[in-house]
Amino acid sequence: METIGVKQLRDNLSRILKRVEKGAVVKVLRHGKDVVELRPITRTTEQKLLNRLRDKDLLGGGPGEIGPVKTIKNLKPEMPVSDLVIRDRR
Repeated sequence: METIGVKQLRDNLSRILKRVEKGAVVKVLRHGKDVVELRPITRTTEQKLLNRLRDKDLLGGGPGEIGPVKTIKNLKPEMPVSDLVIRDRR
């Protein structure tokens, strides 16, 4: 776990948030005392799967996290979504 000060967080917020999104945990200190821990939000297994497929440009559904199945658009219409899921599991 990385420990940083409030000023460092303020000066590098975007960079730090990108690291947290990738799984890092960052503890923020103010005057040497723990204030907060930044950690990624826990996602359901289904959300993780759908987001991995989206990140590979196989599924779409608008900006942000892909939520309910009704928001998914198959960006590879020549391949059923079920095949995309099977391929991702390998």
